[in-house]
Amino acid sequence: MLVFFIASIFMSLSVNASILVKSQIHSVDEGNKNEETLVFLTTGQVLRLKKTETLIRREFTKAKTLKQWIHFQLGQNHKIENYMIQSTQIKRPQQVPLKIQEETYTPTIIENIDLVSNYFHEAKYVNKESQCYNRAHIWAYEWFTKNSINSMKTWLFFTRKYIRKFKFDWWFHVSPSVRLMHNGNQKEMVMDIKYARGPLDLKNWTDIFMRDDANCPLVKTYSDYANYPESGSCFTMRTSMFYYQPIDIETKETWGSIKANWYDEEIKQAYLEAFDEVL
Repeated sequence: MLVFFIASIFMSLSVNASILVKSQIHSVDEGNKNEETLVFLTTGQVLRLKKTETLIRREFTKAKTLKQWIHFQLGQNHKIENYMIQSTQIKRPQQVPLKIQEETYTPTIIENIDLVSNYFHEAKYVNKESQCYNRAHIWAYEWFTKNSINSMKTWLFFTRKYIRKFKFDWWFHVSPSVRLMHNGNQKEMVMDIKYARGPLDLKNWTDIFMRDDANCPLVKTYSDYANYPESGSCFTMRTSMFYYQPIDIETKETWGSIKANWYDEEIKQAYLEAFDEVL
């Protein structure tokens, strides 16, 4: 049944310009009485359900609890055209809270803006629908393997207040960033090859996505964003290059699990999804 469903979606893609997304449910926001229900996918998309779509809402809430994967067919503005919930679920070992250790990570400081620009323009890019965290992971990975650069990841989280106000279709975005020595001071340069024409400072980067020209406060922990869904429009965070998805940041805060290495499965998945490359 699942194979037939997926195959039938592929047959309809050229007609409907739909996209296929395989994801879990990160969270569900019921909203107020007259508001749509927002469904946040682990892949970053935000889906919307009408109050009358109670059965779908219950199915998604259950899938979140069971950590089930869902195959979505999404149309314009992430409209749900079809979906199939896998019957299997992920069984995770019971975790015991750890004492959070101090993370030691030293980003590379680049002395020349021309080098930063070269790294930006030499990065690979494929003009296709792909997830930001997969693109960012490969850009950071290749700068590390080819140029021995320890880059950072800069995360942009959109509040639920902002998502509802502007009917925004994403709840996070991420891009690599590097440290540039400029006039004796370190300067963060965000390297978003998909959305920018060159390296950008933080405010110019967030302005690409913020329709209200908001300033996005820099926070240190994921809960500084998650616990204030109606505060402002956005928040930014920085992590090392090894953090792949927001769940990694959440896990670090909750369980003290620090990511300090590359993981083959994440690299393979990122190459395949972002650039259609099979390792």
